[in-house]
Order: sequence, then structure tokens, then C-alpha cells
Amino acid sequence: MSRWNKRISLGLILLLALGLTASLAFATEESEQEISRMKDLYRAITSYHTLLQGKNVGKEMVDSALYDVEHYVEELDSRYATDQLFFKDPRVMEELTEVVAKAHFQVALLHARGVDLETSILQYEKVVDLLGYDPADWSEDIERSAKRGLLPGATEIVYQVTTPRQAVEDLKHFWSAGVVTRVEVDEYNSGQINGLTLERVGGRNDAFSQAAFEMAEQRFGERLRKGYESFRVVLPPGRYRVISSDVGIKPMEFHLLQGGIPDPVVLNPNSFSFSLTNDDPACQPEFYLNGLPVKNLVDLPFGTYRIKTPQGCKRRLPDKIAVTQKNEVTLRTEPERMDLVREGQPIFLFITTPADSTYNLRF
Repeated sequence: MSRWNKRISLGLILLLALGLTASLAFATEESEQEISRMKDLYRAITSYHTLLQGKNVGKEMVDSALYDVEHYVEELDSRYATDQLFFKDPRVMEELTEVVAKAHFQVALLHARGVDLETSILQYEKVVDLLGYDPADWSEDIERSAKRGLLPGATEIVYQVTTPRQAVEDLKHFWSAGVVTRVEVDEYNSGQINGLTLERVGGRNDAFSQAAFEMAEQRFGERLRKGYESFRVVLPPGRYRVISSDVGIKPMEFHLLQGGIPDPVVLNPNSFSFSLTNDDPACQPEFYLNGLPVKNLVDLPFGTYRIKTPQGCKRRLPDKIAVTQKNEVTLRTEPERMDLVREGQPIFLFITTPADSTYNLRF
């Protein structure tokens, strides 16, 4: 290669390098602007702490505030999805991810204070998805509360910050006021679905519990009308009843305990019966459905039955029997064989049986 060609090649290399440097500088400036915009949206979300912690905040104001913060975080999510296409620098994406994760954490806190426990849990689950680990181990500080400052003639907000671990404890404190309840719907026609109503017949009557129930009741009805076959609602501890406008359909009652993990509440207009064959009077079990004792084994609702074995019984009886309506009769056990059950290991029976049938239990 001639010296001229070498000089041309070197010149081209220098021009390309300068162009790449300018491109990188532009990309850095653009990413900094995007991070700044995302942080502005984050600060807008945190400012709602002052409203939700104020006195005499009515339901309409709370609903309006939560509506706003949901739209802010939706905008953040939308920008974040687009940023993933254009920003390839992992350091930029790491910072953007942290901003979006902190925003969802804030929305979880705000919804918890606004008594929307279900959305609070969903927002927290998004934080876990974004970070890929337990947010309690995060190194970022979190704004947990806020109040207006004292400077005259100025809009000033003073935030109290805390560790993510303490903020997670705050969330758990709020969530302890609610029980995640799974609902399964089967065999109803549209007319019967529209006639179902959720009632609260026992539990604390404080403002927080009442507001939490009203929100859950609304979502319960909406999901039934939309034809959901399986969904969850977060209800305050207490006793509940699902009633039907059809007098031929029995009410479904369930009891939720604080901190409990209830079995799914199965809504099915049909019933079945148990026939119990057990010659040992010391092993006559007690049956419970949805946290309530079952007094009669005839015309039972489908669902999950817990078995309480008397202390004097030396045989192992099943701990749980889940009964589902199907045309064929099947029985499955966990563990697969009853004779393989080890000491202290639970025994679960899963039964399918037709409506109006009688299933014979041989203990």
C-alpha cells in the first residue's frame, strides 16, 4: 500500500472515530434527558403522599389521586418499553429500571394507604419482576411518607425516606388487613351469574375494613359479569356469604382469618354428597369448608374440605379433600399412594364426581 493510501486510510479512520464519538455524545445526552424525564414522573407520583396522608380525605379524592398515579406509572412503563429498543448501554437501562421499579414501589405504598390492597400487591409484584430479586435487599432509599413544608409562599414537600426493607414491612402491615381470596366459578349460566351478590356478615366495622370490602365487592361483581372463571380479590378478615337471587341456589359462606391462606372459594350452583364408611368410633373425622364446620354431609357445595382427625385416632386420615364437578368419577392422591405417606406428611385427595352424586369415603 502506498503512503498516500495509508494517509487516506488513516484519515478515514479518524473521520469515522470522530463521527462515532459525536454519536456517542449525542446518545449520552439523549439518555440523560430521558432519565431526567422519568425522574420527573417519579417525583410527581411521590408528591401524592401529602394528599393521602392528609386529614379529612374523602373517598372521591382518594380515588382521583390513585387514578392519577396509575396513569403516571403507565406512562413510565410505556416509556421504559420504548427505551429498551433504543438505549443499548446497560448502565443507562439499569438506571431507568431502578426509576421505574421505585415508581411501582411508590404506587404500591399509595394504593395500600388508599385501601386498594389488591392493586398494591400487583404493583409490588411488578417491582419484583423489574428487579429480579427481593426489593427488601435493594440499596435504594424509598420515600415512605410526605408532608407540606413550612416555607411561606412556596410549594415545598418534605419527605421521610427509609430503607427498602422497612418500606416492605410497611406494605406487609397494610396487607395484613386483607386476605388474598381466590374465587373459582363453574356451571352457572349468565342469568345466574348476574344474580350473585357478595355480603359481609361478620368482622371489624372500622372505616378501613369497610372501605376495603366495598372495593373488593365492586371488583367481585365486575369480574363475575365479565365471565371470569377464576380470579382473586383481597378482602378484610371476616365472614362472608355469596347469595343468589335464584332461591334454588344455596348461599356459599366462607370465613377469612387474618394472615391466613384460604382455599379457593368455589361458586357452583350444583351439589354432591359424601357417604362416610368408618367403623372405628375413635376415627370419626370433622369436616370444614372455607373455614367453617360442616354439620351435614348431604347436598354439599363443591370445593375443598379440610379434615380434622380426633386425637384418639391412630390411623392416618386425609388432611384435605378437593371435590370438583365432572361427569366421570376419579380419585387422585398426593402422595400417589396412601401407603407411601411418611409421618407428618399431609395427605391430599382430589376427587371429581357428577352433580347430585354421592361419593363414598372409606376411612
